[in-house]
Amino acid sequence: MKKIIGILFVLSFVLSLFSQATLDPRYHTYEEVITELNQYEQDYPDIAKVYVIGETNTDHIPIYALKISDNVATDEDEVALMFAGQCHAEEVLGVEVVMYMIDDILNHRYQTPYRYWIQNEEIWMIPTYNPEGLSVVMEGLDVTYRKNKTDTNNNGVFDYVPGQGNDLDGVDQNRNFAFNWVHGDTLYCPEGYELYDYYRGPYPFSEGGPKALKELAEQQFFLFSIAWHSSRTGNHSQKLHYSFEWQGGKRCPDFNENQAIGVHVASLIEKFDGTGTYEPLPSIGRKGLAHDWFYQAFGTFQYEIECGGSNIQPAAEIVDQVCANNSVGAYYLLNRAIGYQTDRNMLTGHITDSNTGEPLSAEIIVLEKNASYFKPRMSDQLYGRFFRILEPGIYTVKFRKKGYEDKIIEDVSINASSPTTLNVQLDPLPEVSVSGTIKAGAQYLNSTIYILGDYPDTVYCSNGIYQIDTYQGDFHIIIDSEGFFPIEYNQYFEGGNYTHNFNMEDENIIYEEDFENDLSDWEVNGTWYFGYDSTLDTNYLSTTTGQFYENNLDISITSPTFDTNNFSLPAFLEFTHKYHTEHDNDVCYIEAKIDDSDWQTLKTFSGVKDYWSKEFISLPQDENSYNIQFRFRFHSDETLNDPGWSFDNIRIVNSAGTDFDNNAVIFNTSLSQNYPNPFYLSSNSKNQYTKISFNLKSDSSTNLSVYNIKGQLVKTLIYKENLKSGKHMILWDGKNKEGKKVSTGVYFYKLDTAKKSIVKKMLVIK
Repeated sequence: MKKIIGILFVLSFVLSLFSQATLDPRYHTYEEVITELNQYEQDYPDIAKVYVIGETNTDHIPIYALKISDNVATDEDEVALMFAGQCHAEEVLGVEVVMYMIDDILNHRYQTPYRYWIQNEEIWMIPTYNPEGLSVVMEGLDVTYRKNKTDTNNNGVFDYVPGQGNDLDGVDQNRNFAFNWVHGDTLYCPEGYELYDYYRGPYPFSEGGPKALKELAEQQFFLFSIAWHSSRTGNHSQKLHYSFEWQGGKRCPDFNENQAIGVHVASLIEKFDGTGTYEPLPSIGRKGLAHDWFYQAFGTFQYEIECGGSNIQPAAEIVDQVCANNSVGAYYLLNRAIGYQTDRNMLTGHITDSNTGEPLSAEIIVLEKNASYFKPRMSDQLYGRFFRILEPGIYTVKFRKKGYEDKIIEDVSINASSPTTLNVQLDPLPEVSVSGTIKAGAQYLNSTIYILGDYPDTVYCSNGIYQIDTYQGDFHIIIDSEGFFPIEYNQYFEGGNYTHNFNMEDENIIYEEDFENDLSDWEVNGTWYFGYDSTLDTNYLSTTTGQFYENNLDISITSPTFDTNNFSLPAFLEFTHKYHTEHDNDVCYIEAKIDDSDWQTLKTFSGVKDYWSKEFISLPQDENSYNIQFRFRFHSDETLNDPGWSFDNIRIVNSAGTDFDNNAVIFNTSLSQNYPNPFYLSSNSKNQYTKISFNLKSDSSTNLSVYNIKGQLVKTLIYKENLKSGKHMILWDGKNKEGKKVSTGVYFYKLDTAKKSIVKKMLVIK
């Protein structure tokens, strides 16, 4: 036993000595990096400029970038690329690759293609965005250190252990980006061979390095980027990762082109031992990685390259070869961004105001390549310029900005021989100002106004006085004040000033469930869990008691049956909830069963809304009474999972009446979107409906009809009725003029008055 202990002690001592060794002087210290960057700026003042883009959290060390471009002090109307070196402390090869490229580009500034890059691009070079970690390694404290120096235990001391893992302090910066951050390691996660080395941080972008890259990307909208890493185990050495193909073959929308470019870049980077080229692979991890976040947030094709061989810090004589080989792949992206001797398939252009010609920062949606989890792909503010890499094909592109009419351009052709340019002018909408009071009798009420639609907003009304500044359009608005029955209304605002005064009625609570006791009132299918929110001091119901829900779930809880004969309508189902699910694949459903009908979907939620928010669903206002049940249902598919769905404070409320102060309301003739839409119409169900609401500016003879996609009349809902000005609503049960339920498809409903005709589209699913 003593012999074994002695061997372990010697081994530990040797490892400790190794960990405290210093690296070859060939590797740059932080001070050397800054000195050289400043020298480049001094030697090449017209094309090289040093910027401080952020600082570290603990030691407050500046994070530097060098911009290379002609007119370098000006943000020009040019494509931007970013090359980032060291993220993880021990992975110092990334510093060397970026410094090598800076020197190479500047020294060949007059040669082709270098001069084309400098003339037509803005190239951002970031040797290190973890200078704290670089100092730990280069000072010989621990050459195997991975993280930054964040003081996670708040004791004012840098707590580290020489050798891989077991460092109490520090955050892994490549787990600190927002997209899928939740899947990274928690503080002192008890799993893995390199204990604590992959801590994600207390929240996304908590760390100075990732925050600096985020803020720079928000200004520059990079088209391409490379982030260099090195593999400490050698298992990932000399590989290139592109976004993304997750479990179950779930790929990003731009996978084909992202892969094609990544494969080409990898094929250009020769392994340092001459045995072949780098291996391209799709990203499969969901742990707050930089390259997946850059794609999700901006559409940037960022490639994570694991450079070097099995030795994470190779001998000095190998470093230059690794740098030279990697630069060839990076230079291809510089060529690809301007189409120099490469494929040129790209969508680009400018977005401007049609009246003023001023550039607009607007959203560009390529419908065939869009995803619900994308952050908006925007044009830049200075020039209204956008760049988008697309594989050859035919696309429909939508341009949108709040305060402007949407513009859709169909049959946009992308080909490999030349970029496709779309210069788009957006037409501004008239401004609208809506103001008024919210009262209950003579009492002015603090209220929350929820504006729903394409540009949702929340307005808080203090002391019963509110003002909403917006633009012409169709609005769905809910007004909520504690203790009072909500007001829900649809309104089309044409432009100008409106006064809406609201009189709220006391609420009557028909049913309430706060999950403080049990689920005895509910029919439970599958396993649900009670949670506790200490901030709100309340219990809630959740899909999970651990970190993530399971795959292949189909669980639900079903309410008691409510008979509307026992209470007056209108009425609302209300609840608070938060959710974080796999976008589009794992779905939260609110469903209703009316009398003996099949379950019909009232509302769905999927994606990320990780804060408590309130939802309102109005009960059907049938002329006859009915029985209704509600079901909260969660479905997950066979792969990937997330934190899940939590909800609380389920209520059904009604009122003796809810009125506008009609003397102060100016109505414009408008037709609202039917609700629900899509309208799910089961062949076995009863009492299904979709609600069609409209406003009349003045008394008028009115028609309301439904047509199929061929323009044939399906059913007349209102025929030459003389209706008063104001709000109106009618229910359609999905039956045609022969009394038969219509088939699945797109339908149109048309409002005709003496002065105006309006048509809207609905989708019926049978």
